[in-house]
Amino acid sequence: MSEVVRTGISLPRRVLEELDRLIKELGINSRSKAISEAISLYIGERMWLVKEEDTWVVGSLTMVYRHDEASDRVSHVQHHFTDIIRSTSHIHLSEDMCLEVVIITGPMSKARELVKEIQRMRGIEVVKPFMIPLRDHG
Repeated sequence: MSEVVRTGISLPRRVLEELDRLIKELGINSRSKAISEAISLYIGERMWLVKEEDTWVVGSLTMVYRHDEASDRVSHVQHHFTDIIRSTSHIHLSEDMCLEVVIITGPMSKARELVKEIQRMRGIEVVKPFMIPLRDHG
């Protein structure tokens, strides 16, 4: 078993209340176990963004954004990544909010660039990349 280190974190009250409610409903033994699992998942989901190797990836980039603040910029950036974007799906959640899913296949470095460009934009509420590294893509 690996060494356990105590640390403190600050969370919005609403997030902690939701976490505690979920832990109770799922029957998880401790808040620490749930937070540790969440952090491990976060690391696993994001590690590809900083890896040095340039393997081939397939996956999706899901984003929620404010239409008036980000729609034109999202479209503009996507036009610079047509070599890796295979498809997009866009829906209006409300008059102000949009959901867009971008299907990607290509070098990890290009997918990383796309995600970082989108994350820097004003008006982007949520960015959720899901990339699967492939060993063989030929």
